[in-house]
Amino acid sequence: MEQTTSFRSAADIGRRVLRLVENVRGPDDLAPTRLEELTGLKVQFNPEDAREYGTGGQLTDTWAYNLVTLPQVGEARPSQLMFSFDDESGENADMGPVALDFDDYAAALAAAGYRSTPVHGRLGNILHWDFARDDVTVQVYVRGENDEKAEHACVSRLIINA
Repeated sequence: MEQTTSFRSAADIGRRVLRLVENVRGPDDLAPTRLEELTGLKVQFNPEDAREYGTGGQLTDTWAYNLVTLPQVGEARPSQLMFSFDDESGENADMGPVALDFDDYAAALAAAGYRSTPVHGRLGNILHWDFARDDVTVQVYVRGENDEKAEHACVSRLIINA
């Protein structure tokens, strides 16, 4: 999907996506017009599959963001949406320029009525956090900000299921 040129800040994009998550109640809220309404971002479509749409842009020389549907086989309309900060260096870049504090995000989701549960891997590490409210779930993936601040959990990706 082609990215839009929009030089926004990570904090701005984070607030826009949070507003979306706070307002998702079902699949209708993942429709293109609703995405535009809730985020203020222009949605683009894959000309070969109308179920594939989203938006994205460059934040820094190293970091981009993407907000795209994840249509499932046989689905008439998407029920999943992924938001991600994408490291274009391929070298595990410092997240400092795009750091969205996980604790702040988790508190905002809790205030919106979501309940959180950590999902653990086989070694006991947290793979991601599941946030659930009614029929909507949000998987929140985190990673350390950088080597020096490895314990500072930053949001790296969300998968919204409605």
